[in-house]
Amino acid sequence: MSEQPPRHQLIFITLVAITFISPLANHMFIPATPLVKEDFGIGDELAFATLSLTMMTMAITSLIYGGVSDQWGRKKVLLFGLALYTIGAEVCWFAPNIEILLVGRILQGAGAGCGIVLARAIARDVYGMKKISSVIANLTAAYVLGPLLAPTIGGFLVGWEGWRFIFIPISIIGILLIGVVHYALPETKNPTARKESFTVIIKNTAQNYARLLKIPRFSAYALMPGCLSGVFFANATASAFLAKEALGLSTELFGVWFLWMPLGFMLGNLISGQIGDRISIGTMTIGGAGFCLIIVFAQWIWFENFGLSIGGIIFPGAALGIAQGMCMPYAQTGAMRVNPSYAGSASGAVVFSQLFLAGAAEQLVGFLSDGTLTPVLFVMLGFSIIAISAAIFAQVALIKDSQ
Repeated sequence: MSEQPPRHQLIFITLVAITFISPLANHMFIPATPLVKEDFGIGDELAFATLSLTMMTMAITSLIYGGVSDQWGRKKVLLFGLALYTIGAEVCWFAPNIEILLVGRILQGAGAGCGIVLARAIARDVYGMKKISSVIANLTAAYVLGPLLAPTIGGFLVGWEGWRFIFIPISIIGILLIGVVHYALPETKNPTARKESFTVIIKNTAQNYARLLKIPRFSAYALMPGCLSGVFFANATASAFLAKEALGLSTELFGVWFLWMPLGFMLGNLISGQIGDRISIGTMTIGGAGFCLIIVFAQWIWFENFGLSIGGIIFPGAALGIAQGMCMPYAQTGAMRVNPSYAGSASGAVVFSQLFLAGAAEQLVGFLSDGTLTPVLFVMLGFSIIAISAAIFAQVALIKDSQ
C-alpha cells in the first residue's frame, strides 16, 4: 500500500476501520453476556439472544447493503449503516431492561451489516479489479484481527466498569467513523440516474439468490461454511458462560484465554493461503469439515473423562478455528465458480450463511443450556455432521456436472 497516493492511503485506513465494526458488535460483547444475565435476572436463552440476534440481523442486512449502494451510492448507505450502529450502541448503553437491550443489539447488527460488504465494494471502486485481490486480502486480515482483540478488550472493560461500559468506546468509534466518512471519504459509486425503489432492489436481489439456490452444488457450498461457523460460535459463546458460572473465571482472565480461538482461525487462513490451488476445493472442504467433526468427538471424549476445564473448551475451539479457516475460503471459491455471472451474489450468500447459522447455533445453545458442556457438544456435533455432508454432496455434484 506504500505506493498508493496519500488519498488512497486515507481511504484504505478508513476501510480498515469500517471492517472493525462487525467484530466490535459481536466479539467484544461475548465476555459481557454472563453479567447481563445476572443484571437483568434472565435465563440463558435471552442472554444468548443478545449475541445471536445481532449476528442474524447482520446476516440479513449484509444481503441488502450491496444492492442498495449500487443504486443510491456507497457513501450515503454507509453513513446510514454507521448511524444505525452508533444509535444501537447508545440504546444498549442506557437500556433499562432486556427488551430495550435486545432492540439496541438488533440496531447494532443492522448497522454493522454494512461494514465488510461496503468496505469491499468501495475498495473495488477505488482500486479496480487489478489490485482488488491484494486490497481485500489486507481488509480480511484486519477483519480477523478484530475478533482476535475484541473479546480481550471487552473482558477488561467489563471487569473495570461493568458490561455497559463496553458501549462507550463503541459509540465513540461510531461517531468518529461517521465524521471521517462524511468529510474524508469521497463518493466512489455515483447514484444511478434512474433509481429503483427499495422494494424493487430487494426483489431483484432475492431473484438472484433464488437462481443460485436452485443449483444443488451451490447450496451445499454455501451451507458448509455456515455450519462450520455454527460449530465455532456455539463453543465460543458458551465458553463465556461456562468460564464464569461453572469455573469462576474473571472476565479479564477469560478474555485472555479467548485469544486462542481467533488465533486458530487466523492460522487456518494462513495455511489455506499457503496451499492455494495446489489442493482441490473438494479435498480441502471435505478435509476441513472432517477435521472439525474429529475435534468435536475428541472434545466430547475429553469432557466425559476429565470433566469441564477452561483448556478443554478453549483449545478445541482454537482447533475448530484452524479447521474453519482452512476450508472456508475454498467453499466460498467453490460457490463463486458455480455461476461466475453471479459471483457477487454467491459471495454474499456465503457471508449470510456464516453469520446467520452462527447466530442460530448460538441461540440453540441458549435454549438447550443446562450449565454444562453437554448441550453445546450436541449442537456442535449436529452442525459438524451437516457440514461434512454438504461438503461431500458438493463434491459428488461437481463430479456429476463435469461428466
